[in-house]
Amino acid sequence: RSVTQKKTHTLLNMNRMCASFTIGLLLIIATPIHSLRGVQQGKTPMSSLTHSFEPVLSNEEKYLNMAELLGACWDFSSVLRKIGQTTLARDFESNIRKAEALYKSVPSNRRQSLESLLLLERESGIHGPNGQLQDYSAATGLLWIRRYLEFHLDMYTAILASSDPTAAAIDAYKTQIEPFHGWALRKLFTVRLSTMMPPRDELLAMLGNFKTQEFGKKEEQLVLKDIRSLVSTWQPIVTQWRTAYQDLDLEDTRRA
Repeated sequence: RSVTQKKTHTLLNMNRMCASFTIGLLLIIATPIHSLRGVQQGKTPMSSLTHSFEPVLSNEEKYLNMAELLGACWDFSSVLRKIGQTTLARDFESNIRKAEALYKSVPSNRRQSLESLLLLERESGIHGPNGQLQDYSAATGLLWIRRYLEFHLDMYTAILASSDPTAAAIDAYKTQIEPFHGWALRKLFTVRLSTMMPPRDELLAMLGNFKTQEFGKKEEQLVLKDIRSLVSTWQPIVTQWRTAYQDLDLEDTRRA
């Protein structure tokens, strides 16, 4: 292929990747409450996710354990499927598989941490300069997984501070996703978030996997407590995750 054809192919891949991410994210915002089932034994999806992500950051807080991270991401996808978000789960899983493909193909001493795996891939020479990532790469998959988590981290933090869910979602989008969208996607996403976010009580019931008729003050406090724990667990993980990308010049900031 010529240089122009390669550039065009790369941009088309980026557009497909971002469009798929956008569609999936819009679907999870619009989850119909009647599709959910009550939580068994008082355990919410938020508390399950906290338990999954807690081992990702090493005790010394020096690296992100890659095996634990992949496992936690699969657990997150499982939660998405349990609340009826099959389309989003498929997209999320496609990004996990990009990371797993590299993880399974390299020696164990080069894959223990997120940083070592990303460095190994960068040294292979598949990426372009200034963080221009190949669409099929582990770095691309892990980049969009992180952005997705950061969106939810910001939104949940605002909801814990009693923000309106619509305002919380739009603000999180503007911070974490909008910089990587072109005009058309930005307009579409902002309009959809402005009109599709459920009221606060319904959103919390969804996040706790409760039916609306089962949801009262006791359930609300349980869900808020579990969201707070998840936010506290995610924050240092995504901070170190972002730092690794910046240090390795893998932060692909191109717009779709």
